This record gives sequence, C-alpha cells and structure tokens, in this order.
Amino acid sequence: MKQSFLIFILSLSLTMPCFSAFGETIQGDSPTNPVTTETIKAPELNAEAAILMDATTGEILYEKNSKSKMYPASITKIMTVLLALEKGNLNDTITFSHDAVYSIEPGSAHIAMQEGEQITLEQALYGILLRSANEVANAVGEYVDGSIPAFAQHMTQRAKELGCESTNFLNANGLFDENHYTTAYDMACIARELLKQEAYQKMMSNTYYEIPPTNKQTETRYLHGQHQMLNPKSIYYYEYATGGKTGYTWEALNTLVTFAKKGDTQLIAVVLKCKGAEHYVDSKTLFEYGFSNFQTVKVFSARDYIKTVNVVETYKNKTTTLGSIQVVPKEDVYKTIATNTTLSDLKIDVNCPETIDAPISEGQEIGTITAKTGKDTITTSFVAQSAVAATSEEARLAQEKESKVKLLKTIGTISLGILLSCLIVFAVTRTIGHLKRKRRKRLRTLRRKKYRR
Repeated sequence: MKQSFLIFILSLSLTMPCFSAFGETIQGDSPTNPVTTETIKAPELNAEAAILMDATTGEILYEKNSKSKMYPASITKIMTVLLALEKGNLNDTITFSHDAVYSIEPGSAHIAMQEGEQITLEQALYGILLRSANEVANAVGEYVDGSIPAFAQHMTQRAKELGCESTNFLNANGLFDENHYTTAYDMACIARELLKQEAYQKMMSNTYYEIPPTNKQTETRYLHGQHQMLNPKSIYYYEYATGGKTGYTWEALNTLVTFAKKGDTQLIAVVLKCKGAEHYVDSKTLFEYGFSNFQTVKVFSARDYIKTVNVVETYKNKTTTLGSIQVVPKEDVYKTIATNTTLSDLKIDVNCPETIDAPISEGQEIGTITAKTGKDTITTSFVAQSAVAATSEEARLAQEKESKVKLLKTIGTISLGILLSCLIVFAVTRTIGHLKRKRRKRLRTLRRKKYRR
C-alpha cells in the first residue's frame, strides 16, 4: 500500500508544472544555447535556474529559466563589492556601527566584528568575498551610502543601469526577504561588470587572507575561502575557475556565481536553487560545455583604428580650427563563435567625421565603427581621447579687442608707409626738379658765353 502511494505521488509530481520560489511558472522549454543556431547538445543541470555567459562579449551560451525570479542569498554581495569598488577607496577606514553588527540573523555568516571596530575597505572586501561576512557587507553598505536602505536603493538602481530586468535588493548581504530577488541573467550581468574592476581582478583568485589586529581585536583573523572550485584540496576544484561567490539560505538553497578562463575565453556561470553540492557540479558542467563548444575571438583591436579629428568653431560666419584630437574605438571588439569555425566575410565600416564642432569632452562618442561578419553586426563608438573647450565670452572679447588693436596697428603701419612713400616721392621729385633747373641754368650760361664771343 505504501509503495503504491509513493508511486502515485511520484507520477503526480512529474505531471505538475514547476514553480519558482515566487509562484511563477518556470519556462518549460528545453535549455538553449542562443549564440549559435547549430545543434549542440545542451547540458542537463539540477539547478532550477542557470546561465552561461561569455564574460568578454556578453553573449549567452546556455540558459535555463534564466529570467525567472529567484532568491540570490549571498551572491547578492557581488553587487555590494561592485559598488564599494566603484565609489570607495581601498585604503579608506570603515567603522562598524551598532546596526551593522547586530542586525544580522543569529548563526548567519560573520567574522565577529565588534561595534566601533575599524578595518580598511580592502580588508572588508576580503571578509565578504572569502567568508561571506554579513555584518561586513552591512558596514560596507553604510560606508558607501550612509545607511542600508539607501544602499539597497543604490544597488537596485545600479542593477537597472546594467540591464537587469527583474532584480530588487533590500539589503547588502542577501539574507532572506521575500522582496529581495534577482534572476540568473541579472546576476550574470552584475558579475560581468564586477569583472571589469582591476582591483577585483587582483582579489578574485585569492583563497586566503589575514586581517591583522584592530582597535578592538588583539588577534589576527585568518580568512579561508568558501568557494570549493577554487580550492586545490577540494574534490570540486576546477583548474580553470578564477573567482566567484557562494550563497545559501534555507529559502534560496545553494546559489553560485563562478568565473572561469581557458585560453582567451572567459566565462561566467550562475546557478540558482541547488541542493547539496549540485551548484559545483552544475557549474563545472556548464564550463566544460562552454569551453568545448565556443571560443572568444578578437574581431579588431581598437589601437588599429586611431583617427585624428580637427575641432572647429564657427562664430559670425567664420570657422576657426581650435586644434585636433585623437579618437579611438571605445574597446577592442570580440565575438563568440563555435570552436570549429572562424570569422567569415569580415568587413569593417568606419564612420568618423574629419571635423567636429567644439566643445568636446574626454570620452565623448564621436562616430562609430561597425564590424560585419557573416550575419552578425557589431558596432562600437569612437571616443575622444582629450577635451577641447569652446571659446568663452571673456576669451572672445579679448580676441576681438586684440583684433582691433592689430587692425589699428596695421592701419597705422600702412598710413605711415604711405606718408613715407609720399615724402620720398616728394623729395625725389624736388631733387629731380632742382637738378633739371640747375642743368638748364648751366646751359643758359654756356649759351650766353658763346654769343659774347
């Protein structure tokens, strides 16, 4: 009887639609690999939602329910670290408030920071990345925006700027709140932006860090990383993994963001709602699928398309050249293609003006460069490498005054020249006349002497 009941329950569960933690029906379609239309067998994952993204191009290589709302748990801290690096200084001192220390749930991840204790922002970020310390995430949020509510709003707004469509953050650490949610796609976008930070690139692969004694703590804190794909002693170690962030709450289960690099191809894997060690197994499966089937290739290098543009200014129908600037494509352009293919029919179309009107600011977009390969078109902007200001009113008045002075000087010089020329002509004429009169007088004198004889 019990066996029949279990079979009935199992068959019923297989016929029911899947639901996410938010009560939304999860997409029933098979996982996809959008970057190519060729048939490549997609991996089978245990994660309820997942995505594999090329970190360089942003192209999606695999997705499963990637836009279903899910609870992120501590991978939330990727955004916390991103904002800290964008707005802070690694040498700044962070002081822990009462709320930062005591607002976290009992038993949740921490490194025993005390109220009034001080560490640097760099030390705080290691506490977040390696130990997922919730009170440290709180302190970083307060450091950036003054309070956790203000920081949470900042997090959500920054997510929208990055193209995240279904993310809402209510805290800096990812502790459960039913209105604190994201998607696999959104987390990949946030992770991709974090990867652009040079400071994070230097920190991401570290699995050990020490925080020396502080104003409140006499002992050194020894921080060991939790991400097992980075730990050479772990059975889940993955040689190409370079960084990432773990997460877990009872509601979210295991969540994981991982970076991996093989050759010139760098990938981001996000898996959500995994049981046990499924998050490590699924992430490795995604990476092996990605590296086996796709590669990142450079379409063109920005330095090969440096242009010189003249900066001009028109005033009272007169155009003046103020100088010239160099413009360069905003970035090197890359493309994700299948491993067994190459770029085909590559054409580069440069659309950059020879002249442009002032003012020009550094980084301003000026023209575009488009790469066409096969059916794909990739466009990026030329950006100014320096600034050229427009002529100010004060400078213009000074120029006009100087022009008037020059004009008067020129008129004076010309007038003086004319006067001198007239005087010279007059003097020459008088001299010639005098010589002629003198000659005539001499001739008359000679004639008279001749007649007298």
